[in-house]
Amino acid sequence: MKIPNFLKFCTIAAILALQACSSFNYKTYDEKQNENIDDPDPNYELTLDPGFQDFTSFMFIGNRIENFSAYFNTYFNANENFDDAYTDYVTRVLANYNVRQDSIFAKPVLSPESIDKFNVTIEKSSKVIQYHKSSEFLDRAVLLVGKSYYLLGDYLKAERKFGEFISKLKSSRYLDEALLYLAKTQLRLDNEKPAIERLNELIKTSKDQQVVSESYQSIAEYYLNKKNNENAIKYFKDAIKYSGDKEFKAQMQFLVASVTAKSNPKQAAFEFEKVLDYGASFDLEYLTKFNLANNLILGGSFPKASAYIEDMNVKYKDNVPYLGQIAYLRGFYFEEKKDLNKAINQYYEVIKNYPSTVPSADASFRIGNYFENNKHDYLNALRFYRFSTEQSPIGTFSRNSSAKMNILKRYFELRSVIAGKTIDTGYDIEFRKKTSLTPEEFDPNSYPPKNDDEGKGKNGGQTAFNPLDSVKSGVNEDGTVKNGSIMDSINTDGSYKDTSEVIYVDSAAIKEKDIAASKFELAELFLYDLNRADSSEYYLLDALDESIDYEFTAKVLFALSALYRKLESNAKSDDILNRIVKDYPLSEVANSSRRLLNISVVDEINKDGSDSLFNFAEERFIGKDYVLALDGFKGLLSAYPSSVHKDKALFGLGWIYENVLFKNDSAYLYYSTLMKNSPNSEAAAMVMQKVEEYETFNKLPLNVDTSGVKTDTNATNSNDGNVIDPQQLLKELEETEKNKSVENENVKEPLNPSEEEMKIKSEEEKGSTDVKSNEDELPVDPPKGNDE
Repeated sequence: MKIPNFLKFCTIAAILALQACSSFNYKTYDEKQNENIDDPDPNYELTLDPGFQDFTSFMFIGNRIENFSAYFNTYFNANENFDDAYTDYVTRVLANYNVRQDSIFAKPVLSPESIDKFNVTIEKSSKVIQYHKSSEFLDRAVLLVGKSYYLLGDYLKAERKFGEFISKLKSSRYLDEALLYLAKTQLRLDNEKPAIERLNELIKTSKDQQVVSESYQSIAEYYLNKKNNENAIKYFKDAIKYSGDKEFKAQMQFLVASVTAKSNPKQAAFEFEKVLDYGASFDLEYLTKFNLANNLILGGSFPKASAYIEDMNVKYKDNVPYLGQIAYLRGFYFEEKKDLNKAINQYYEVIKNYPSTVPSADASFRIGNYFENNKHDYLNALRFYRFSTEQSPIGTFSRNSSAKMNILKRYFELRSVIAGKTIDTGYDIEFRKKTSLTPEEFDPNSYPPKNDDEGKGKNGGQTAFNPLDSVKSGVNEDGTVKNGSIMDSINTDGSYKDTSEVIYVDSAAIKEKDIAASKFELAELFLYDLNRADSSEYYLLDALDESIDYEFTAKVLFALSALYRKLESNAKSDDILNRIVKDYPLSEVANSSRRLLNISVVDEINKDGSDSLFNFAEERFIGKDYVLALDGFKGLLSAYPSSVHKDKALFGLGWIYENVLFKNDSAYLYYSTLMKNSPNSEAAAMVMQKVEEYETFNKLPLNVDTSGVKTDTNATNSNDGNVIDPQQLLKELEETEKNKSVENENVKEPLNPSEEEMKIKSEEEKGSTDVKSNEDELPVDPPKGNDE
């Protein structure tokens, strides 16, 4: 009976001893001094010492259990998730390095799985920091959190975490790695100076060769971001030299080859072959062979490139994403060999067999480029550029596809304005067949019958159109009467309705202006975006022929001059600049033309009190508000008869009467006054021929004082019916302006010059030869002179 009692006693004693030992931890802080602190920090200089951790884990069961729990419950999972996500990160970065080096410091594009794994790493590591401060995994957990934030592209949080590490955990053996990643983060935040200083210091002082190697890599990336490829290659090679990791060496050699490929495809092929000597991983090996074949094609080594393509096609036959890229590479191989039929057919195969992938997006871009530059078929080019953006947002040419799509979209918008109807740029049946898109249901009744002349027009793509009526006639296209129209002004009982609210719209003039403006923009698009100088010249000349606007005409001429200068036709360019200075001296581009011709600018000197009035009139003139421009120029002549702007005001008045209102008598009055007042001025030289032609055509005596101030008595009293009295012209003009003032008070919205022109033309068509002088209309000019 004694033996069982003794065993019981021993068992109880052992249990109590174990409980006492397991509850005992060696703590590195004074419990009495920290008794009011819920979670005191340990002495990290001790807890992060590997020797201390080995000793306490051996001597104290509590410390051993804490390290065991920290590792297997949290840190192990955190580290596993980080490694998996980091592998995906490296693969993605390397895959895009050779095509997107300009965005080396941009936020990385990660898979959703990798993002989730980095977030799990942060979560698990945070538990180590919260519950296991005294464990040997604390510093590694903090480092994992910072690196995860960095790889996710959250650089502010990463910088803060690395800063905490450096300030609290200086005794950690991972301090150099934390300093390295802090410098990497600062480079991403454009805090370059301290980052480069820290990296150079690590290269000099760090005993960790991998840290030294990665410091060289970071400096290489810095130079790459600065587009200094020579230094970038040099530092990448230094990174290879100091690293003992073969996989890292292979990665750095891949970067060397990728940078070299930007300038020398043949040398790049040689550098890519060296990557295979370091024993690259499966993914890196594929990327290397793909880029090696690509650079062999660019370098003209077609037999060797074909061999690599065939080898990859066999080796990666079970990897569908890789097969799509290899199929695309085969199409590029045919394209570089100038076998365009095979190339386009191969690209179609890529689109059909690997839809919604990067290879499909790249193949679509290549087809679009073919239609644009080889066939000049902008409609199909637009469709394939658009299709490329729809296949994958991360395609190699995604930016180019979007840019090209927007350019050609604008091209067809302008073409639609010129054609007078909307051009359909959607996917047609043939396109859907070639790209395996689901055919849309086709309802023949939903489309109007096709016009035999549709699509035909001028060289350059202009489609024929039917001009709109110059004034709203009140009749719809189907022959019905429009509501509120002029024809709707008769009541059912035969009486007239009040039509004072009817507004006349010169829709033909508006249409012509829109067409001219569209042609001008189309010319710029051809020159700057499509690189077609011949088409640009065609549309500029076309816009010039159709323009009746002063400022717009000057702008078109200036653009035409710039085009000829770009084509090194300097003589033609200067001729046009001289034309601008001579015929459009008040335009916005006149001074720019003078500067290009080395002619002094004269309109910004000798200003006086009439400046504001002249600027007002000039702005209205440029803005095509000719009614207010007339009032402004006349007000200036009345209020400031000695103004430095007098010549320009006279010229502006004459130009409006000549080119907008088509009143040669009035234009002659102001032009001749200009010649009388300033016979040696630049403006007088511009109108001299017009005045002489008018006087010759109308048999006006040359001794007449056309200023209206002094008039030759004999000329005034002449009975010759063909002699025009300038004094009488002046009186008629003054009477006209009085009548116009009364009209402006009675009419809510004055007629614009184009409407006036239409009314005059209407009277001429009716055979009216009498000059009307009532209060409702300005007097009609006599037949135009030779200058018209």
